[in-house]
Amino acid sequence: MDVQALPSFAAVLDQLCSAKRAGAGRPYSNVELGHAIGVTHSYIAHLRKGRREPTLQTVLALSEPLDVHPAFFVGGRRDRTPDLPGRPFAVKLNRLFSLVHPPGQGEITPEAVAAVVRRRAEAIGDDGWTIAPNTIRDLRSGKNPSPKLKHVIALAVAFGAEPAYFFDEELAARVEEQLETHQTMERLGVNEVILRATATSPSAEVRTKVVLALVRALRPEIESEELRRLLEQPALDLSGALGEGEPEVIRDEAAD
Repeated sequence: MDVQALPSFAAVLDQLCSAKRAGAGRPYSNVELGHAIGVTHSYIAHLRKGRREPTLQTVLALSEPLDVHPAFFVGGRRDRTPDLPGRPFAVKLNRLFSLVHPPGQGEITPEAVAAVVRRRAEAIGDDGWTIAPNTIRDLRSGKNPSPKLKHVIALAVAFGAEPAYFFDEELAARVEEQLETHQTMERLGVNEVILRATATSPSAEVRTKVVLALVRALRPEIESEELRRLLEQPALDLSGALGEGEPEVIRDEAAD
């Protein structure tokens, strides 16, 4: 995903704060919004101008009085859903660690993820867009339950997911099911064959028929109906995720 295409948190917040509230006839003032989420008006002002970096908890808190889904701040849905706030950040991050890794290899390390994030920072020319391995460990363990928004975005992009994954339970469920499908296909050993076989016939119907035929031939013990159900899921774009192999381990940095 193109990080630079994501909306600016400050711009989204300022737009929402400038809009008239339903039933009030006027926008939120910084004082009113600060009071609503338990912070100072100056902090709200700094957020609106991009001078402060919000945490995940701040995004969740702001979404309530502004009546938007927290995913809206990172390019996701606007309308709120009944399942908010959803699972803890650590649970979702650990799911990505368990489901996204190079073919034939085990779970990658925090150092490898930090290296991916650093390479992305170099690619977009932003040397401040980094995360330390120890920060990742603290997030996985739940020691730090509310990461900075820039770290939420960095980790999502490193794993090839939309940042809204960490805010939107419906999206997260779809992503995880697609990743499980991808992982299952890797275990079956048919992904590479499928890609070759469907290169000139990319339609979903043709792809499904080819896959079912291959599975019946290569793994007759697999239930075809279960595989058909999984194949009906939209394909997940894993381009730009962790890549073919684990990157070179980098040194730990002080957690920021």
